[in-house]
Amino acid sequence: MDVLATQSQQSNPNKVDYTFPKKKKKSSKASEPNSSTSLIDAATLLGDNIRTVDLQLSRSITSEVLIQEKSEMIS
Repeated sequence: MDVLATQSQQSNPNKVDYTFPKKKKKSSKASEPNSSTSLIDAATLLGDNIRTVDLQLSRSITSEVLIQEKSEMIS
């Protein structure tokens, strides 16, 4: 069976090899504050990025509306 699994994996490099046991993630109470802090930091950064994109999009839409209004005034 190992030969078949190896041949199958060689023919399809994206195929996952299930012959090895999955490693279990160790959880310790010492790492929990770091994990939650990292999650909070990531959420804060994501929120900041969303606000930045929102502002840029609003400015872009406003510019397009002004251009369209000016164009209609000229026509």
